[in-house]
Amino acid sequence: MIEQIERRPDSAVLELGFTLLSMGEESCNMVHKAIEGLTAMAKMDGKRHDFVLGMSEPGTGICFHCNPTPSEEAIRSLQVHCSKRKYVQRAAEWYGVSVGLKGEIQFGITLSFPWGRSSEMDELTKGMKPSSSFGRAIKTMERALVLKKYGRNEPCPCGSGIKYKKCCL
Repeated sequence: MIEQIERRPDSAVLELGFTLLSMGEESCNMVHKAIEGLTAMAKMDGKRHDFVLGMSEPGTGICFHCNPTPSEEAIRSLQVHCSKRKYVQRAAEWYGVSVGLKGEIQFGITLSFPWGRSSEMDELTKGMKPSSSFGRAIKTMERALVLKKYGRNEPCPCGSGIKYKKCCL
C-alpha cells in the first residue's frame, strides 16, 4: 500500500501514507491483513465493507473501505462514514481510503479540522456502535471469511432453488 501511496499525487492519500509510516511494523501487518480480509469479503458478496482504525496518536483515525464499484456515491459514502467516525471519536484528523477488489487504492479523503459539538452530528451518530479493538475486528473478519459447508440436499447457495447436489456441487 505504501508503494501505491508514493505513486499518487493526491494530497489526501499522501497524508495517509505519512500516518501509516508512523505506525509500528506489527500494526502495518495487521492493516495489510485486514485489507486482504475486506477485499475477500467484498469478492464473496459483492457488497461494501470497511474497518476503522483509531490511532494511538490522539485525535487521528482511518477508515479503510473496500468498494467493488468506485463511483461518486462511493466517495460520498466514505466521506459520510469518516465524518461520523471522526465525530464519535472526537478526532481532529480522520483519513479514509477506498480500495478495490485487488487491494488497489481507488481514492482517499482527509478530514482535518478541530472537533466541535454539533446537534446535527449528535443526531446522526446517535445509534452508532463504538469502534471495536483492532484485534477483535480482525478476528471477526476471519470468522466471516470461513466458508460455510452446504449439505448435499440443502438448497444451492447460488440461489437457483435446486438442491446443492444437482446444481453447483
